[in-house]
Amino acid sequence: MPDEISEAIEEIGGLENLAAHVPTAQQINKQAKIHHVLSDKTRLLIMWALNCCDLCPCVLVSFLKIQNTRLSYHLGVLEDAGLVRSYPKKNWKIYTITRLGREVLACSHDIGAGVSKEMKRVDGTENLI
Repeated sequence: MPDEISEAIEEIGGLENLAAHVPTAQQINKQAKIHHVLSDKTRLLIMWALNCCDLCPCVLVSFLKIQNTRLSYHLGVLEDAGLVRSYPKKNWKIYTITRLGREVLACSHDIGAGVSKEMKRVDGTENLI
């Protein structure tokens, strides 16, 4: 084993303490689920659109140019992961990004080139990005 690896392991308290420095199985499962949810381009587009402002499905269908059934499926996946939520407004169902959703986008922000850090939501609330 290289010296620098031995030293690094010793600094964390030995190989037996490595588990104390990595997430629990439950945390890993949650992270894996979020990564899986975000692996779809349509869901990422929905997340970025909702990061700008709350939207109803009719606007998302028009913006994304997809069928209602496809949009409904993707919104359900995002809601199940806790990245978006919906609320009723008269006869409409409005979707909004959650704090977790904003945090996830903030983490992925630097991965994608050309996305402005100066993006603001239309409702005036500040993005974490």
